[in-house]
Amino acid sequence: MSRRQFGVWIIGAVSIATILRGLVRESAAQAGAVRIVGRVAWIAGQKMVVTPPGGLPVPVDLSDVDVSQYGDIASGDRVMVTGRLSPDRDRVIAVSVQRLES
Repeated sequence: MSRRQFGVWIIGAVSIATILRGLVRESAAQAGAVRIVGRVAWIAGQKMVVTPPGGLPVPVDLSDVDVSQYGDIASGDRVMVTGRLSPDRDRVIAVSVQRLES
C-alpha cells in the first residue's frame, strides 16, 4: 500500500469515526436510537450507504429490516433510517427504512 493510499484510508476511517461519534451523542438522548435522513449513495443486498446533507457517508446494515421496506429503494433516493449503532460503532444497524419525498 502506498503512502497516498494509506493516507486516504486513514482519512476515511477518521471521518467515519467522527460521524459515528456524533451519532452516539444524539442517540444518548434517545435511549440508543439513531436516525439518519439523507440520500442513498449505494445499496446492494443487505448493505446501504446513506449520505446526510452536508455530511459524510454512513454505512447501514439492513439485515434486521424486512426487504419490503427497502427492496425498491435505489441510489439517489431520499430516505430516513432508524436503528442503532453496531457494537463496533462502524455502522448503523437499521430497524426501519422509509423512502421520503424528494
